[in-house]
Amino acid sequence: MTSTEDPRTIAVYGATGHTGGYLLAELRRRGLTPTLVGRDADRIRAAADAADLPDAAVRVAELTDHAALVTAFTGADVVISSLPAYVEHGAAVLAAAIDAGAHYTDMSGEQLFLKRVFDEFGPRATAAGVTLVSGVTDSNVPGDLLAHLATRRVTGPAEVVLSHLSKSGGNGSKGSAKTVFASLDWFRGGGWHYADGELRTGAGARHDKVTFPGDTEPTTVAKFPQPPVLTIPRHSNVSYVEGVLATSILDTLSGFTAELIDTLPDAPSADLRYDLVVDAFGADGRHARGVLSGVDSYRDSALMAVETAVRLAGNAAAPGALAPAEAFDPADFLVALAPFGITWRIEES
Repeated sequence: MTSTEDPRTIAVYGATGHTGGYLLAELRRRGLTPTLVGRDADRIRAAADAADLPDAAVRVAELTDHAALVTAFTGADVVISSLPAYVEHGAAVLAAAIDAGAHYTDMSGEQLFLKRVFDEFGPRATAAGVTLVSGVTDSNVPGDLLAHLATRRVTGPAEVVLSHLSKSGGNGSKGSAKTVFASLDWFRGGGWHYADGELRTGAGARHDKVTFPGDTEPTTVAKFPQPPVLTIPRHSNVSYVEGVLATSILDTLSGFTAELIDTLPDAPSADLRYDLVVDAFGADGRHARGVLSGVDSYRDSALMAVETAVRLAGNAAAPGALAPAEAFDPADFLVALAPFGITWRIEES
């Protein structure tokens, strides 16, 4: 180990994809030597070579081999899971991380998987003394953290609406398309919203138009299963939480087929700028809006996952499954993203 290397150990499952490249680059920039775990030895070795990692950093383990996964993760402070379709593949890595005694984070964007993390794996993590922060993406983390900050600017209980806007119109990766396709009916139906103390399905968006930052005219939106719907009520005084997305994007997602996905490129578009907008409407009629503006959805998700992993490795968070705002100070986490061109603000009206 050189004097610039970080002694903390982070294992990454699924580091061979587009987002995985960003993960490894950021881990190496921070002086960390991650352990790369996956099922394809050749692809893992290639990723390790590209990141200038030693042979000892490569471990092969199939998702179906729990014992091999536990062995691969043993000794790691934190496991980062980078997969498509967590509803199909995510549980294996999560279960093995807990059994290996490692903290855990992932880049899931699926409400159904996050619900399972809290209900099924949270108690197991508490018993094992490890912390789980699932759903670390460019939408979920700022959505949760900004909601924590914005709801405290109004009188509660607040009504919260989360929306993600692509500013470039770029296309996502094939892995993202596979994630949507794995839960296509759930995405088409809008998933859960939070109302009167419980998660509910059905009903359209209560707020069907959003005027995004810089626009003079509202955009038509529809209900979309944003994971922070599950996390925000854990730490903020809210009566209602829903996620929405522009109907033009939802129409594209609803048309996914297996045949269409096979024709998509593995890598996303080059221009993936976005705004994540959180509107908090207070019981007193006041309105607070949190906005995070990002550079690249995939790069930024990877940066947030590494920031999460490094903080978890410091053992500052309580054991169990936590929302981002339960694990970390919201403003401090958001400020840490500034060197990467990721900006945020809270507006009041």
